[in-house]
Amino acid sequence: MLEDIEGISGKMLSRELKEMEMNLLVNRKIMDTRPITVKYELTEYSKKLIHLIDNLADWGLNHRKVIMKKVEG
Repeated sequence: MLEDIEGISGKMLSRELKEMEMNLLVNRKIMDTRPITVKYELTEYSKKLIHLIDNLADWGLNHRKVIMKKVEG
């Protein structure tokens, strides 16, 4: 739900999701509900990035620790 995502407008979120769909990173499914519900899922193609993103996040956290030690020391 949009209200669960802080710091992004509905217009910007919609734009980003459309771009991710064009790049085959998410699938959009329109649910038969009232009001209409739209569900997004990661594609199998995008799931191949999870390991890479996790490694990058780990590196970033470690890098921050290194920099903080340098600033403190």
